[in-house]
Amino acid sequence: MQKDEDLDLKTLIKLTDSNLAEILKLALADENIPCFIEGEHQAGLTGVFQIRVLVSDKNLAQAKQILQEHLGQADEDAPSEQPGEGDTE
Repeated sequence: MQKDEDLDLKTLIKLTDSNLAEILKLALADENIPCFIEGEHQAGLTGVFQIRVLVSDKNLAQAKQILQEHLGQADEDAPSEQPGEGDTE
């Protein structure tokens, strides 16, 4: 049986990409932070509905730190776009 504090879930982030939610879930699992993904089975509607990544209140601060670390890595891995590139005017 779980403690009531473990069931006090908070939204870590809202996404529309179920793949990104799964990557975040794995990153949190690596740090022994259980999480739940609400709305991950959208039946082909990826990008339409929001998916919430939920963690317990007691793990929220650490999960936010991990989220920021991974968002920073994603920004570093992405190719930098110069202003004006991709414009088709």
